Amino acid sequence: MSEQEERQQKISPGARLVGVVIGCVFGGIGLTLISFLWSQPFGGFHSPPLFFRIIGSLIAIPFVMVGGFTAYRSLTARGSRLTGVRATRKPSPSKKRSSYACPHCNAPIEEDSDVSPHGDVKCSYCKKWFNIHSD
Repeated sequence: MSEQEERQQKISPGARLVGVVIGCVFGGIGLTLISFLWSQPFGGFHSPPLFFRIIGSLIAIPFVMVGGFTAYRSLTARGSRLTGVRATRKPSPSKKRSSYACPHCNAPIEEDSDVSPHGDVKCSYCKKWFNIHSD
């Protein structure tokens, strides 16, 4: 799983809603400008000249594209919180934690094992103490 997909799974529905609203605002600004420029009659009083219609449309097109894409991606991005499906995350090799085992019985360290600040661990299987830092 890529780093970007991991970040997308952490996005909350509220943050997605903000993305949709911002995208709709930007897209709405562009569509409003384009519709205003081209809905005015040609040659009428206070109608924009063709030059300003073209320049205004070229300025508004990126607003429509960026706003539309932002709203679309905010709605369709996959994530565990939005879809309700819990994603399984595999740790990357660089972040992978080494697993510790009891040197007496070779049982893995459990979540509820007693651990001291200095690395002393009480095995939950054989009840013997050992230090994870000693080789």
